[in-house]
Amino acid sequence: MNPLTDIQTFVRQIAAPDGYPLSATVYQSTAPEAVLIIAPAVAAPQTLYRHFAAFMAGQGVDCITFDYRGTANSLAKNSPYRIQLEDWGKQDIETIIRLARTSYADKTPVHLLGHSIGGQLLGLAPSSKELSRIVHIAVSAPYWRRWPLKMSLKMLLLGKAIIPLLSAFRAQFPSNVLGLGKINVPSSATRQWARWMSRPEYLFDPVFKLDLTGYQQLDQPLLAIGFSDDELAPPINIDALLDQFPEAQITREQIDVPGLGVGPAGHAGFFKARFQDSLWQKVADWLMR
Repeated sequence: MNPLTDIQTFVRQIAAPDGYPLSATVYQSTAPEAVLIIAPAVAAPQTLYRHFAAFMAGQGVDCITFDYRGTANSLAKNSPYRIQLEDWGKQDIETIIRLARTSYADKTPVHLLGHSIGGQLLGLAPSSKELSRIVHIAVSAPYWRRWPLKMSLKMLLLGKAIIPLLSAFRAQFPSNVLGLGKINVPSSATRQWARWMSRPEYLFDPVFKLDLTGYQQLDQPLLAIGFSDDELAPPINIDALLDQFPEAQITREQIDVPGLGVGPAGHAGFFKARFQDSLWQKVADWLMR
């Protein structure tokens, strides 16, 4: 079954607090009981999530997807690539939470699903404390030393050589060409990401001088899902990230992907329609409790 069938969608253009234009898509259910924001991974366009968003709309949950500033359809005409990575949280995720809160009745629950960096950045959005429930999909603190040796060396090479070299003299980092994502992203963002990965505490290291108070305030139910075949988000890095949500009511699940018998998940395969009857339904049921 194609989950996009009979689901109405419309595109919104909305300005972040600093004026940067963002593109969002709303997937409408016939009688929404809740709203789910999907915060994307690095180099992942909002179209990656369209089938999952449509499925959730079919479950009575309106979905809002969006592109981060400097990527895909959220690209300013003036100075489009001068991006600070934390602004994806402070400005962009914040903007979409505000959009959801003002577009629906006060008693409509607003949830957020963060994929990879979408979950990492959540606490930087001041309005994140207003969310009802949070889902993490493959969300971790990717410090290079926490991987097994072979993968650790790959991540070290990525952070210390590949990213700095390929982002030094260009506005956009070629994520798509290198197989690191579906779209290119601003080089300023990838350089910053590499610096975060060089620290055990990742973006939470005091050296980066970010306002982290929001993470201490998040006391909502949080479902954190990892996958046995996801090399990019091993359990040790997922658990390190969850340590930064000390007040959240955490439910931690590590999925034995071969046991599902429907194919690989990896870092982004959760959003493939083959997981509709298993993992998608699990998330929908958990959100509607």
